Amino acid sequence: MTLRLDPRSIVFDEFGGLEPAEPQWLAEKAYWEDYNHRFFRSNGLDYRPEDSNVDRWLTACDRAPYAFMARALLPRLSARMGDLSDIDMVLFAHWLPDLHLGTSVTNFALHHLGLTEGFGFALSDRGRSAPLFALNCLDRFLTGGRRRAILMVMDQKHLLYRSALVDRLDPVNSAAVMVLDRTPGAGLAVSGYHRIPQQPAASLPATLRGLLADWGCAAAQTTLIADPALLALADHRGRGLAQDPRHLCAAPFAALARCPDLTGPVVLLCQEGAELTALCLKPQPAAVTDTGQIAERVPA
Repeated sequence: MTLRLDPRSIVFDEFGGLEPAEPQWLAEKAYWEDYNHRFFRSNGLDYRPEDSNVDRWLTACDRAPYAFMARALLPRLSARMGDLSDIDMVLFAHWLPDLHLGTSVTNFALHHLGLTEGFGFALSDRGRSAPLFALNCLDRFLTGGRRRAILMVMDQKHLLYRSALVDRLDPVNSAAVMVLDRTPGAGLAVSGYHRIPQQPAASLPATLRGLLADWGCAAAQTTLIADPALLALADHRGRGLAQDPRHLCAAPFAALARCPDLTGPVVLLCQEGAELTALCLKPQPAAVTDTGQIAERVPA
């Protein structure tokens, strides 16, 4: 049975300040500056005073740690989905580091939901393609009786150091949580994942046509979800659904949640530098049970 995502299960939100800054945190500035020095050095870089963003990181009024975003969204997911006691895995995907470095957000979620037998895991260091890889991982992990998972996708905006790339993206604190499962029901089935390390922008239209052909998707019936600039390069003959780049990893799911009734295949596309990542979702009709009723996990 295929792994299914019902877009109606996606709970997405943006966040302002979830954790008020404490004045005494500024006393820790030297510690965090030393952390930056060591972090840069471990990556073969020199840390300069102008690289520091420690003051802003410590005092920002819109701090949103990942566990705090999870705490805000998981009750809404439970209210929407009902019983979550049979969740086998909680997978967390993000790009930017947490404000609370070292916190296990998956352990927080497992404890919050009372999942004593669940498995938690986190994916990072894959840029904004992390959640696409996460969906592929879930498709491979949920086997041998494992059937249901929660995917949490988050990014918060504040770094300890300055980053020209992050400054250009101008991110907002945002998160999406959702349930994926192999139980019968309507939704979108995870149907293909592909990563191309060297993808010139000029050949994107041809690459996309090849991917659609490999996945058996008619271009005119396929919705492409991507950043506006990538949609413009793709020259896609079907529907294009622009995501907000400021939502970083959560962007495709925020876009998908806005259009939960898509009828054809959906392709999530992410390009970072020369690397292209694509994931295909195909519509799956609601299954009919032995009693003749349509199986449905998401309340109407």
